[in-house]
Amino acid sequence: MSDRTTRLPQRKQVVVVAAAIALALAFFLARGGAEGAAATTSILDHSVKPATPVDPDRAGVELGVKFVSKRAGTITSIQFYRSSAQKRAYTGTVWSASGAKLATASFPASTRAGWQTAKLNRPVAVSAGQKLVASYYTPAGAYAATEWAFTKRIKRNGFRVPVDGGVYRYGSASGFPTESWHGSNYFVDVVFHRRPSVPRPSGTPTKPKPSATSVRPTPSPTSTPKSGFPSERTTGVPAGTKLTAYTGPCTITAANTVIDAKAINCSLDIQAQGVVISRSKINGTVANDWDSTASFTIRDSEVNAGNNLGTGIGNVNYTALRVHVTGGNRSMNCDNACTIRDSYVHGQFRDDTGLAHESGIRMSNHTVLRHNTIACDAPDVPPDAGCSADLTGYGDFAVVENNLIERNLFKASTGGYCAYGGSTPDKPYSNGVNNISFLNNVFERGENGKCGVWGPITSFDSEAPGNTWSGNVWGDGGTVPPAN
Repeated sequence: MSDRTTRLPQRKQVVVVAAAIALALAFFLARGGAEGAAATTSILDHSVKPATPVDPDRAGVELGVKFVSKRAGTITSIQFYRSSAQKRAYTGTVWSASGAKLATASFPASTRAGWQTAKLNRPVAVSAGQKLVASYYTPAGAYAATEWAFTKRIKRNGFRVPVDGGVYRYGSASGFPTESWHGSNYFVDVVFHRRPSVPRPSGTPTKPKPSATSVRPTPSPTSTPKSGFPSERTTGVPAGTKLTAYTGPCTITAANTVIDAKAINCSLDIQAQGVVISRSKINGTVANDWDSTASFTIRDSEVNAGNNLGTGIGNVNYTALRVHVTGGNRSMNCDNACTIRDSYVHGQFRDDTGLAHESGIRMSNHTVLRHNTIACDAPDVPPDAGCSADLTGYGDFAVVENNLIERNLFKASTGGYCAYGGSTPDKPYSNGVNNISFLNNVFERGENGKCGVWGPITSFDSEAPGNTWSGNVWGDGGTVPPAN
């Protein structure tokens, strides 16, 4: 198997770097000239042709593009530029950022060169800010490419492609591509349907007609302790605070920026360290990238992620104090190093597409959840939309580890369980879970007495190193046992 890093530098190819960079920018000119004007869009300008129409490489290789969508929506198809030498059938794949296969598409054999589109075997629901990879596998190379296209971070059409966003992987079969070469673009794309953020028309049903297999309990307050946990009264903007309209940037790039007592009508993209948001109402989301060094504190504030796919607050290096979060399909996400305290999350949106898996908080590692009220109460919508749990912790993207869940109230949920403990079988990172502590939490029983449809907790491995389950009780009395 040939090694691209030793083989490609031997090509006798004259590259005019300045012209190539200019060409790279042309790839991302918005169709029709207005970013986000169309409900359906893709990453690349398909009128631009590859600088190398048929690469001489003949090894089996997966070729793709890393990208982030700034909007919520759905990917329905994958696309690639078929060279004149690529005449056989091919397979395309959409991957998570960690390499989990989300969907595939089959391209039939063809003698026609140019852009090809194939429908995914299932649509991929995308949250705003979610990182993905789209790729296809060619068993005999001969692909189209342009070097030096991704030599700097590109933002166009509501998408973001990082430096060296074109990725590849050599092998005898399809696999997750992670290597890069000279900022190459391998002409892989998606068909993306953005979800409009508009109010639901009056008269729209608020609950689907239940079937015998889809009925889930309505949360009941009867088993909830009467006081002591965060609520709308104790979270959000303090009473008497006068808000003024926020006129600053929605992308925060200045370190130690302070935003106080503002009404903010956009999503805040945190790209600096030490940002502080206090006593403010955000109609949108607040987030940084999962692999960034940016950090922020948000306190005494309200976040409404809206009636659309999205995460209210995420993803790393943040502290949330006395925050009230509603809307979106996930209230909060912690990939790494987050503290969430004295906050209240609930009221996730109804996803009428039937696709979104919803939750109150999702934890990965180094998450501290202390004294919060955590609820997932979104209704079920066939075929697969609705709550997974108040708290989800499963290894889709990384090992779940080093998390403290202490003195929280888990509200009775429409989800299967009220909490996932990190050791969900069949996940890519289901092994190695460690140091997950559930201490002195209260679980609301709800109408069926189980908190969730099937129980209060699942996938908690009591024998995993450092895992602790202690003092967890029902709201009306009695000990809650852990459950694998």
